[in-house]
Amino acid sequence: MSLSLVVMIALASTTSMVREPELTWQYEALSNLYAPPLVADMAPSPGLETVICDSEAGILRCISAAGEPLWEYDGNWAKRLVSSAALSDASDDGLRRLAVANGDGSVVCLDASTGALLWRREPGAVEWGGVLWMPGPDSRKQMLVVPTENKGIHAYGEGGDLLWHLPETEGSPPLRIRGGMAAADVDGDDIVDLFGASGYGIFRVSHGGGLVYEHNTGDDFPGGVILADADQDGKAEIYAASRDDAFLWRFDADTGVPVWKAPLHAIPDTYSAGSVAVGDINADGRDEIVLGDSAGHVYVFSPAGVLLWTFQTLTSVHIAISLGDVTGDGQADVLAASGDHFLYCLDGQGRLQWRYGTGMRLIFPLSLADVDGDGMTDVLLCGSDRKLRCLSTDARYSDLCVPWPARRFDARQSGSSFQLGSGAPGYVELEESLEIFGDFERGKVKEGLEQFDPNGPFYATVTSRPQGWRMATLGEVSWQLSEEQARDGARSLRADGAGLILSEPVPVNPSWRKVSAAVYRLGGLAHARLQWLGNTGVLREDTLSEKREDRGWIPLDLVDAVPPAGARYLVVALESEGPAVYWDSADIRVVRTEPSRFEVLVNQAGYDVGAPKRFVVQSNFKAATFSYQVVNGESATVHNGALESPARITGHYGRDWGYYYYSGDFSEVNVPGKYRIRVFLDGEAESSWPFEVGVNRLWDACVRPGYRFFYYQRCGMAIPGFHEACHLDDAAGPDSAGQYPLWGGWHDAGDYNKYHNAPYVYGLACAYTAQQDAFDALGKATSGFSEFFDEILWGGDHVRRMVMADGSAFGAITSGYGFWGPPELETDNIPGTGDERPGSRVSGDNPDMHQAALARIAALFGGKNAMDTEYREWVDTAARSLDYALKEGHRGLPQLSTAVDLFACTGEAGRAEIASALSAELFPETGVTEPSSAHIETAGRYDAVFGTSLAARLGPEVLRKAEQMLTLAANPFGVYTFGPADKPNFFGTPADKGGWRVGTNSYLLEAAAYMAMACRYECRPEFMRFIYDQFNWVLGVNPYNISLMEEVGSVFAPSYHHRYAFSGVKRGAVPGGVVNGITWRSVGDDRPRFDMTGRDIPGYESNEVWLPHNTALLNALAQLVSAHEPGL
Repeated sequence: MSLSLVVMIALASTTSMVREPELTWQYEALSNLYAPPLVADMAPSPGLETVICDSEAGILRCISAAGEPLWEYDGNWAKRLVSSAALSDASDDGLRRLAVANGDGSVVCLDASTGALLWRREPGAVEWGGVLWMPGPDSRKQMLVVPTENKGIHAYGEGGDLLWHLPETEGSPPLRIRGGMAAADVDGDDIVDLFGASGYGIFRVSHGGGLVYEHNTGDDFPGGVILADADQDGKAEIYAASRDDAFLWRFDADTGVPVWKAPLHAIPDTYSAGSVAVGDINADGRDEIVLGDSAGHVYVFSPAGVLLWTFQTLTSVHIAISLGDVTGDGQADVLAASGDHFLYCLDGQGRLQWRYGTGMRLIFPLSLADVDGDGMTDVLLCGSDRKLRCLSTDARYSDLCVPWPARRFDARQSGSSFQLGSGAPGYVELEESLEIFGDFERGKVKEGLEQFDPNGPFYATVTSRPQGWRMATLGEVSWQLSEEQARDGARSLRADGAGLILSEPVPVNPSWRKVSAAVYRLGGLAHARLQWLGNTGVLREDTLSEKREDRGWIPLDLVDAVPPAGARYLVVALESEGPAVYWDSADIRVVRTEPSRFEVLVNQAGYDVGAPKRFVVQSNFKAATFSYQVVNGESATVHNGALESPARITGHYGRDWGYYYYSGDFSEVNVPGKYRIRVFLDGEAESSWPFEVGVNRLWDACVRPGYRFFYYQRCGMAIPGFHEACHLDDAAGPDSAGQYPLWGGWHDAGDYNKYHNAPYVYGLACAYTAQQDAFDALGKATSGFSEFFDEILWGGDHVRRMVMADGSAFGAITSGYGFWGPPELETDNIPGTGDERPGSRVSGDNPDMHQAALARIAALFGGKNAMDTEYREWVDTAARSLDYALKEGHRGLPQLSTAVDLFACTGEAGRAEIASALSAELFPETGVTEPSSAHIETAGRYDAVFGTSLAARLGPEVLRKAEQMLTLAANPFGVYTFGPADKPNFFGTPADKGGWRVGTNSYLLEAAAYMAMACRYECRPEFMRFIYDQFNWVLGVNPYNISLMEEVGSVFAPSYHHRYAFSGVKRGAVPGGVVNGITWRSVGDDRPRFDMTGRDIPGYESNEVWLPHNTALLNALAQLVSAHEPGL
């Protein structure tokens, strides 16, 4: 059975910093909102509606998904309105009926869509309990059950006719019902019965109103009962909390016999006793029972009545529970609404994730739903401060991730999650080896930018010791990797003398069920054990036992150890006592369970009409049957298809990604519109994020956000919503000497540095060259140029000023990485005051891309002036820079490009001669063996100016390279790897050394652009598929199910590595920004990694935007459009 795999999936290698929910809207009533919100589809308005009880005002209100009032009903009640409303299913007449009872003895039934009164009856007082809907005598009809405090139970038909009445005197002692009842078929007779609690015990009532049993314990049960199957044995259990004395009780639902009772620390009051919830919060395949009490305790019990953990608020006050995933990890969280004004979120181990403050006390639990239909979980919360709040979360909504979404489970107020014969949710048992570097083959390395100093005094010593291990013993104990002995591989770990060597702590996952360990030793006396660490130190130690000698090595092992409660970390301890001891082949294997789940990965930006349309399904289990449907915006199926058989992915270093991958193709769906993919694995269904199919859909969705990103990155002017005018005093020389007018340009990435904007200006200009009309059609700027070209000019003007008098370039302008604040505060913005950012040098930097960018801009000008600069100045600056480069011996494609453009601008014969000479060198008659995109682009412009056929001559080698590229993309995603074809390295992961690294987005988008250019020579279907597969990865078809381009798609990185986060920009998110992308997990491990923690400063490696990625995106889009046009 599937469970929605949400944004934060198991591939993430670090613990999330959970984001507190954010207020989407709030509605303020006239008085206390005691009763929990009822959320369902009741009215024709978009999304789900919420019904609230405006208590002292005596008004029932219906609020839209946008927080606007739809209708209200004043029942002229004599007492405050605190009872929960109940909603029927749709009846034969199309109506959904909303019913609510009152302490004055009345019950009303309304048309849920309009609030119009349908009927009113007087069964008796109902205050904190509530009514419920259940199937009626006619299976096509429903009946409303009204349990009262002193007049028994009444059942009414849809039209208000009394179907039966169970008098209170039928009970002994008389029934006094103050809490909610539950309804379910518990014995397989296809008849739903009722279950409730009275003042002194529990009881069962037949569908026709007869008392089936009554079990009096003598305890007061103020909150009613709920029904569930927590132990997944197919039989229903009753759970109820008593306050005289304070216990949680479990009863057999069929017979009413008590099974166990568990003591509570304090009494449960009406609020907490009426809010018992059941659901699996720790992925162990069984449900837990969760409740609060009147003193701020939250309890979690196993189905056997074992207390697993408690949590307590600082204030001793009532607290009430709902269960559901609001953090985005795919596991249900405990949501506790407290009288101390706060809503608490706890994970499955009882750890506080966040708390959300309100104005006054919270009485009953929140409700969880996808209110606005965006696929994400919303929190609806009522409080005594008169406010209904709608809070947004980072969790994708799934019924299976929300096991107990509201106080009485559902809108009918059934109080029951039990469904006879439905079976337990599916779980998979997975076995994996933990990464402890127990092969002892690699010395210590650092993963990040900072590396061990090879000239340092301890470099040789440190790097001779094994990665992932440390010596805990003081004193001179020699330990290092050794090639003298090895059981496997080439090395082992040698320890001389008495010492204790520990592995780096491995975080314990709550899903671990069994842990086995093994290690081999040779030589002197030694022992090994596992250490289980908790918050207070070592919880337990498990010793590995010696076995029979194997090839001279003595194996030590431990089989199927069960992690102790409260364990946070696991450590392997290797202790030697005597002379030289060698250790090798240390391994920890864990067996864990997790819900069977899968997700459908689509291009969230959409798909082009007439183009390949592929998607991938990522699943933690192998299904026997697998298929899919394409459904339109009206949920109608427009296409059925079969998925390809599942495949696993194993990286270059042998590490499996941990999932089965199914591929699907729906290329024949070409009617423009909005769609989802619905996938069925072993009969279970899951849907993708929504997407559009349209003519030029990728272009339309991506191009404007892609270039507007550069605007938000501008330096030297105010960008509303991002920053004030900044760095107006750029720049000084290396020693802060001199002043150079180098304001402007773009901030390079998530930092404020400006290294050289020239490569990006040139790249954008080349994209513009490929599709000038298409870019111009996107709109004009106030400059008179198109918006896109205007952005090129902003960067180009800075590039022009970066070219010094001798034709060389000014150095990179940077103040490092230590400033985290609004950019306008980094300097005083006044030239010559001494705080200017320095350049690395005032001249002499490589100007190759500067000249090429300026010449390309000049060629596009058509002789016009721009940026308050005469046309000739652009031309002359490019020429001066070209002359400098040639004098310095630079004779590459930038020089050829510049010479071609300068000749086109000036007609000077000398420029034509330079171009001719360079073309002969760079495009020899023997051919270009590894043609790049730059070769193709430059050759095309050369041919256009001089009437030659350089580009055509590239054809055979371009196609040969394209074919080779296809072999490096033979994987379920179709994503371009670093090879080799038989053992691909997906992320360019190094084997034995860390350092600077970024994700692969530019690599993929540049590959897509190249393949699109290859299509000019021969547009093969497999080439087009390759192109779209790279876009797919960037825009959602990746292991994290997120778009790697902000605001293009449905779900994005939780936070970005950007200084703008400290300038007031939420999440540091720059619209249209393409991040570095998915990268490798660690040295020698090319499983995917993306920082999903949500930290203010996430890892730059994956989560930082950078100008080259958007440049590559825009060029790939332009080349894709060109690929559909005939010829070179």
